[in-house]
Amino acid sequence: MAKISKEVKIGIAFVIAIFILYYGISFLKGVNIFKSSNLYMVVFDDVSGLTQSAPVTLNGFQVGLVSSMALDADSPGRVIVYLNMDKGVKIPKGSKMSLDVSVLGSATVLLETNPYTKENYSPTDTIIGIRKKGMLDAAGGIVPQVEQLIPKIDSILTGLQAIVTHPALDQSLNNISQVTTELTKSSKQLTALMNNLNKDIPAITGNFNKVSSDLAGVSEQINKMDLTSTYSSIDSTMKNIQGLSEKINSKEGSLGLLLNDRQLYDSLNNTIGNASLLLKDVRENPSRYINVKVF
Repeated sequence: MAKISKEVKIGIAFVIAIFILYYGISFLKGVNIFKSSNLYMVVFDDVSGLTQSAPVTLNGFQVGLVSSMALDADSPGRVIVYLNMDKGVKIPKGSKMSLDVSVLGSATVLLETNPYTKENYSPTDTIIGIRKKGMLDAAGGIVPQVEQLIPKIDSILTGLQAIVTHPALDQSLNNISQVTTELTKSSKQLTALMNNLNKDIPAITGNFNKVSSDLAGVSEQINKMDLTSTYSSIDSTMKNIQGLSEKINSKEGSLGLLLNDRQLYDSLNNTIGNASLLLKDVRENPSRYINVKVF
């Protein structure tokens, strides 16, 4: 058996090294040279976060990789993304290619197939891709608003610092402390008052019970009284008084005649007047009426 020369061995090793280098570079790019694939072109307006070898998934299962990216010569503002899709994967027309960027910044191309058609894209067709609005996009819209709020927050903090360092705040806190102390004293006094009241309540309750018992006794005595006979006696007395009053006012009785006869009144008045004149004359001229003889 002929020996292999050193030069041949070096040549074979060099070829194997080149093959390994090519395979390694292709693997790093996400291209599996031992697996057949189809190359599709997807156009995106924005590929921020997307890198080579980024996965292409269908319902969460990886069906391809991003091979490379290049600017669209016809539309410089757009980017053509070349996808190496597995040989058995077919993309129906009308399917969606969405670029989804996670919170950590890693990007994934999501394939959403169109189930309503059997016509598929060919590798020469260009698919229009869309970019999904993720949390990073929302954060990008929030950042300007936060920047606008920073001066306002700074102003609010400055105002709070001025309030905190103002001497009136210390005075207010001292006043609050004094009020709290007074409230504590008042609470203690109120507690003592309530304790005294609790001690006096049984005696007060006993007095109320005694008064209630006395009132019950008086009520019982009133119930025992013969109110009917009492009312009858009072009614009879009132009738007698009414009859006496009628007799006095009438001119039939002596008292009625005396009170109601005007002529009798005048006669009595004249008689009293004459008697007064007679007594006056007797006092002034007693010799007219008393005859005294001295021997």
